Amino acid sequence: MLAALVVMLLAFWLMSHFARKQQQKMQAEQERRTEEAMVPGTWVRTRAGFYGTVVEVDGDVVTLATPLGDESLWAKSAVVGAEEPPFASSTAAEDAVVDAEGLAADEPVATEPEEGSGTHA
Repeated sequence: MLAALVVMLLAFWLMSHFARKQQQKMQAEQERRTEEAMVPGTWVRTRAGFYGTVVEVDGDVVTLATPLGDESLWAKSAVVGAEEPPFASSTAAEDAVVDAEGLAADEPVATEPEEGSGTHA
């Protein structure tokens, strides 16, 4: 009985030890990728889902710019890594406008019949 308890405790310790080592390894890899992305002009994504280009890195603060040129300050830890924004193609944007309006610009629009047209209910 005591031997089974010792084996279980040893197995638990080994599992937690290896899990902690794996977590530290993954964290170090994430930090390395983030550091490599902190080059001015590189597109990055933050944990909040903001995409911007790196303008400047000053200690733990990163200045990110939008495509319109607006700049904002972010904590370096908020940056996930280098990632291009998933811009929609122009045809996809046009299709979205058509879907939102319900019809294309070149389709005829149905109109109400004029009064006195001879059709009465």
